[in-house]
Amino acid sequence: MRIHILRYGVLIADLFWMSCALAFGIGLRYGVTRGTADFVSHFQAYSFFLLGAGVAWIFLYGEMSLDGFKGGWHFPTILSKLIVAVSLLMVAPLAVAFLRHLYSRLALLSFTLLFFMGAVGIRGLARSLVACRGRNVAENRCVILGHGPIARELASKIALHPEMPFQVVGFLLPDEAETPPSLAGCLDPPLTGIKTLRVLELLAQQKVRKVIIAMPRPGSAEIRNLIADCRKVSMQVYLVPQLYDLYLSKAELVEIDGLPLLSLREYDPPPASLVLKRALDIVMSIGILLLVSPLLVLAGIVVYGTKRRIFLPEPRCGQGGIPFAMYRLNVERHAIKPALYEKLLVRWSLTELPQLWNVLRGDMSLVGPRPESPERVKYYSEWQRQRLKVRAGVTGLAQVNGLREQHSSEDKTRFDLQYILNWSPLLDLSLILQTVWTLLSRGLSQEIAPAEAAPARVKVRELVTQEVASANRA
Repeated sequence: MRIHILRYGVLIADLFWMSCALAFGIGLRYGVTRGTADFVSHFQAYSFFLLGAGVAWIFLYGEMSLDGFKGGWHFPTILSKLIVAVSLLMVAPLAVAFLRHLYSRLALLSFTLLFFMGAVGIRGLARSLVACRGRNVAENRCVILGHGPIARELASKIALHPEMPFQVVGFLLPDEAETPPSLAGCLDPPLTGIKTLRVLELLAQQKVRKVIIAMPRPGSAEIRNLIADCRKVSMQVYLVPQLYDLYLSKAELVEIDGLPLLSLREYDPPPASLVLKRALDIVMSIGILLLVSPLLVLAGIVVYGTKRRIFLPEPRCGQGGIPFAMYRLNVERHAIKPALYEKLLVRWSLTELPQLWNVLRGDMSLVGPRPESPERVKYYSEWQRQRLKVRAGVTGLAQVNGLREQHSSEDKTRFDLQYILNWSPLLDLSLILQTVWTLLSRGLSQEIAPAEAAPARVKVRELVTQEVASANRA
C-alpha cells in the first residue's frame, strides 16, 4: 500500500467521522423525537462550525503528522498528538459557546469527546488492517546486508512501520574471516559459512524479494556482484546512505541524466520560531511552577530537614557546549538504601522540578536534548555534537522513548537529532503530554528499573570509553 494513499485515507475517515460525531452530538443535545426536519435544521445551524473544523483539521493533520504512522506506532505518542490537535481544534468554538452562546456547549463537548475517541479508533483500525496485509504479502520479504548500528536501527524502524513494504526476515553478515570476502547468512534457520555464489540460493530458499544494503563501504567488488546478481533475478535492491550527518539534514534525491545526487538542506530555523519556542518555555514553565509549587515546597522542606541543603547544582553542557549549573533536589538518586521520601522523589522524577528555574533563566528549554556532563561531552564525536546546536531540555524525544541518563549518548543522539529536524511548537506540546504519560507509567510501577536501583553507579568515563570502543568496532 502506498504511504500517501494510506495517509489520505486516514484523513478522509477523520473528516467523515467528524460529520458523524457532530450529528451524534446534536442528537444528544436536541433529541431525535421531533422528526427528521427538525434534526436537519439543527445540523444546518452547525454547518459553518463543521466547515471551519474540517479546514482546521486538515491543517493540523499535515502540520502534526496525525496519520498515526510517522515515527512508528507508539500509542502514547498518537494519544498525545490527538489530545493536542483536538484541544486546538475546539478551543475557539468552545470559547464562543461559553461567551456568546452561539452553539450548544453540550453538543460541542459531546462532539469533542466522540471525535477524539473515533480518531483514536480509526488509527488503531488502520494499523491493524495494514499489519495484517503486510504479513501476507510475499513481495515484502527482505534481508538487510550489514551488521553495524545502522543495520540494527533500520531493522528496529521497519518493525515500527507496518505500512512500509518491508518485512525483515534476517540479516546477511560479512564474513571477515575468509579471504576473499564472503557473506555469512544470519537467517531463520541460522546459517553460517555461506559462500557468495550461494547467497542467491539462500535468498531463494527464504523467498526473499528485497535486499537492503546498510554497510559502511558498500562499494566492494563482492557487494557489486551481489547487486548485479539480485537485479538479474528481478530482486529489488535498496542502498542506505552512510552519513550520520543526514540526521540533521533534509535529504532530497536529484537525478541528472541517470546520475543520482543527494541534496542536503541543513537545519536553519527562522528567528521567529526561536522566539516562539522561548515564549512557550516561559509561559508553560510559570504555569507548571504554579501548579506544582505546593508539592515542590513540601519536598524542599523535607529535604532541608534531613540534609540542610535543598538544591544541588550539577555541571552540564548546554547550547554550543557552554557549561552551566543544572539544579536538582539534593537527593542521592543511586543510594544503596534510600529513605522512603528519596525513593518517591526519584521514582516520580520530582528531583528534576528545580530545572524549571533553569528554563526561566534561559539555560534550558522545556523540550530538547537532555544536557550531559562536560566529562561526557568531551568524548563526543562530531555527529554527537550536533545535539548541542539547540538549548538542552528538561525532557525530550529520547526520554519519552525510555532512554535516561545511564543510556549511551549515541542512542540518545539519534532521537535528539530527529527532534531538532522536525521541531514545531505542536511537537513540544505533544512531548510534554508524553512526558506526563511516561512519569505516570514509571511512578505507578511496582518495581524500580534495574538501572535506577543499581547500588553502584557506572562512571561516566568508563561508559564513554565503552561507547567509543563500540563505535570503532562498528
